Amino acid sequence: MDVYILRHGKAEEHSVSVRGDAKRNLTEAGRKEMQCIAKAIKRLDVRLDCIMSSPLLRARQTAEIALVYVKSKRKTVAIWSELKPESDVSSIMKKLSALKPASSVLLVGHEPVLSNLIGSLISQDGCDVSVILRKGGFAHVECTSKGRTVSGSLRSILTPKHLKKLCK
Repeated sequence: MDVYILRHGKAEEHSVSVRGDAKRNLTEAGRKEMQCIAKAIKRLDVRLDCIMSSPLLRARQTAEIALVYVKSKRKTVAIWSELKPESDVSSIMKKLSALKPASSVLLVGHEPVLSNLIGSLISQDGCDVSVILRKGGFAHVECTSKGRTVSGSLRSILTPKHLKKLCK
């Protein structure tokens, strides 16, 4: 299974006009940056079966932008509450283990859960792996699953700076 992981783009700051973290929009600069990043992902010839997103607005907007540019068999974004920032990685692993072994999926979400997920997928023998995924960062983990256990190897991790060079 190919698991691609994308952190949402730059979003509005908390303010009086933005009520609650879940309703923060991508900024205009964040939208433009994510369009460029999605074009770069397309240039990497990433082909997906589906895209899953956190229910928070900025992640959904990022996933919708990716859906426009990246080839996906499904033309809608699935919402996984397990991709919320405060979620436990084990709940995402459980959902991943239920997917077909040959699946190719994009998970769009937040920190710290995405970095924790990458670390958990690639750690071996209980060693800690620390990864930090910046806003607009993209990773690819090739995974296998046995029962409810999902593990993998990191194939790539790209910063927004790297991706922006690819979209030009």
